Amino acid sequence: MAASEKAREAYLKAVREIRDSVPKILINVGIAVLIWALTRYAFIPISRDYLLFNIPLPQLIGLVMLIAVAILVLGVIREILDITDAAAAYAAYTIGAVRGEVAEEELENYRTGFRGIVYVIIVVLVFILFRDFLNILHPLLSAVLLIVVVIWAVLTLMRSGRAFSGLVSYYTEEWAKRLESRLQTE
Repeated sequence: MAASEKAREAYLKAVREIRDSVPKILINVGIAVLIWALTRYAFIPISRDYLLFNIPLPQLIGLVMLIAVAILVLGVIREILDITDAAAAYAAYTIGAVRGEVAEEELENYRTGFRGIVYVIIVVLVFILFRDFLNILHPLLSAVLLIVVVIWAVLTLMRSGRAFSGLVSYYTEEWAKRLESRLQTE
């Protein structure tokens, strides 16, 4: 099968995946934001003066919210990764169509690169969403988790960057060839 034909199939798969996943993502994100907003602006302020078994009620409510939103976020992440894989396949085959070839290793590199970038964006957004509630449980929890997220994000982005090194090398070579041919024609 030619690379251009594979690119067309990858494009169709990406479109189908977007059509299937985007409504699920929007619904889960909407529910998560609603739970987050109600917890932050209604339930936590109302519960400030209460204890349950000597545990401040805002901490318990924050924990319940964290669990509920985490379950929704996991569903969103699964759908986003499906879209990311489809987009990576489309990009690999589209770029491969220009060169006339696509290796399985190259497709895997695109997946690794795209997934890493998407993972970092998702984790940062989830941390921002959960930060205040982690602080309610204990401020140290939020601080330690932030350090872990930063270290992980740096390592993941470095891995993602390396995954695209073949693509960068190819286009750099092409650019250099064009510059050399320009010098030879002058």
